[in-house]
Amino acid sequence: MEGSVWVASYVLLWLTVLGLAAAVVALLRQIGVLHARLHPLGVHFAGEGPLLDGAAPLPLEIAYGEADLTLVAFTSPTCEVCKTLRPSLQALDRAYREVAVRLVELDDSTRTTFAAFNVRSTPYLVAVDSLGVVRGRGVANSLEQVEELVDEARARTAGADTGVARAEGGTSGPAEGQERSA
Repeated sequence: MEGSVWVASYVLLWLTVLGLAAAVVALLRQIGVLHARLHPLGVHFAGEGPLLDGAAPLPLEIAYGEADLTLVAFTSPTCEVCKTLRPSLQALDRAYREVAVRLVELDDSTRTTFAAFNVRSTPYLVAVDSLGVVRGRGVANSLEQVEELVDEARARTAGADTGVARAEGGTSGPAEGQERSA
């Protein structure tokens, strides 16, 4: 009788341990889901890139007139965020007819393009309208941030088309030499 109590307590103990392990795995999965959803909000300017509302550099491999907005995405082969963002950028290119996505991968042949756009970190995105004017820029780490940049660039383009000066706002930061209006 005494031995069966010990066996029952060990079985109950192991069942409890297995139940707790399953709970820990479930909670870790939920933490991963929350982490994926709670990326830093907004595209951040990072103190680099071409002047906002200024003329974009004209590299030979990029034609700005092909679409209403050209999103130039600077990536690096060693950048893990770039690897996860690349399929999203390709899907964005297929989903929006008015947005052309051009990937510029860092290598010896593209260093001059990186320098012309004043890009030092990846993934960095520059939104250029069909007239070759920079309408948005910044480091984006998720598809949501890329879409926010595209929306901001569209709004800036629409404001410029109607002749309305749009106050600098959003998350891409003020252009050099401009003050943020309140």
